[in-house]
Amino acid sequence: MKWLSRAPLIKCKRLITYHYADTARYIFENLKPLVDSSELEVIFSGDKSKLRVVGRFAPKANPEYKLQPGDTELNTVIATDVLSEGLNLQDCDKIINYDLHWNPVRLIQRFGRIDRIGSDHDVVYGFNFLPETGIDRHLGLKQILHNRIQEIHDTIGEDSAILDQTEQLNEEAMYAIYEKKGENLSLFEDEEEQFVDLNEAEEILRLLRKNDPTEYERIASLRDGIRTAKPSSVQKGLYVFCQADRYQQLFLLDHKGEIISRDIPKVLGAIKCSADLQAESLPPDYNKNVMQVKRNFTEEVKHREAEREHTVSLTHGQRYVLRELRVFFAKTEDEDIKAQINILERGFRASNLTSALTKELNLVRRNNLIGDALFKKLVQLYNQHNIREWLDRQKDHTEPTVPRIICSEALV
Repeated sequence: MKWLSRAPLIKCKRLITYHYADTARYIFENLKPLVDSSELEVIFSGDKSKLRVVGRFAPKANPEYKLQPGDTELNTVIATDVLSEGLNLQDCDKIINYDLHWNPVRLIQRFGRIDRIGSDHDVVYGFNFLPETGIDRHLGLKQILHNRIQEIHDTIGEDSAILDQTEQLNEEAMYAIYEKKGENLSLFEDEEEQFVDLNEAEEILRLLRKNDPTEYERIASLRDGIRTAKPSSVQKGLYVFCQADRYQQLFLLDHKGEIISRDIPKVLGAIKCSADLQAESLPPDYNKNVMQVKRNFTEEVKHREAEREHTVSLTHGQRYVLRELRVFFAKTEDEDIKAQINILERGFRASNLTSALTKELNLVRRNNLIGDALFKKLVQLYNQHNIREWLDRQKDHTEPTVPRIICSEALV
């Protein structure tokens, strides 16, 4: 972020938008040395009160908010799309898109946060961070977004440029909506409704927990395997949410039972509905398709667990003895010794060896034991520290990971 380190930021109102929380923290930490920290705030998901942040950032547009003792007016706010519809931020006249959202409608909505009725500013400014030129030369991200924005100008119309000044404005199309000539207006509305990012989903849950805690607890207490069906004019098929310990996966299937997406925003967009939507009857073969998804998920879980076992964090001593055991294994022709080497490898590959055994292995490494000398020393340590009994106890106390279906829904 070299552009921030050149000089302190001048006094003005600025809204910096982004998509991911990690990026927010990065921007926030890099801005702190350049501004008065009391005038800087960051908000993502439901981690802070939106009304308090908005009230401090735009007090003229939100006179109903009264500053609390210790509050200061904010000049710089870093925010996700959690600060979106229905909020008045028109005290500000500068918006900075730190990322370019794939959907140009989101960019338009971001500008709409400050370009609102009641603004005292004759001009509002928008700044877009573009991809690094070398990367964009291969990916063409800017051109793709530019083309989609031009489609908006051509079919819906805007009275100003969104991404850059090369856009051809079509103000006549903008007024077609009032003359009932906007047949193509659904082009981007449908796409917008098909995606719900995690920030929006988290905000929905936060508001539900705050405004209707009883309903929130009822939903949180639902048993595993809950299922339903909802009408869908866009996507026909099936949604399944599977979990195995900490591993979770959302699946979206088409009407043939084929997995078409695991992308969370796309899946959430497909199942989003109003609270009063009536459920439909489950279609034929519903259970069969759900169980096939579970079987596929179970195989994925097994594969992930196998990968995890082979990628545990090993100490330098463990890495040394395991490597030298492989060398000794390749040199010996004695099948009994090879069998013992396999047992030793399993024992010394464990991720939670005792500190005493770890010290012993480090000593083996420092002494550069190899071949038969290494083999005999490890056999001694294996018996001395009762590794076989310890592995058996670990196996007895290790509960198998059980894949399960949290919920599913037919899209009919």
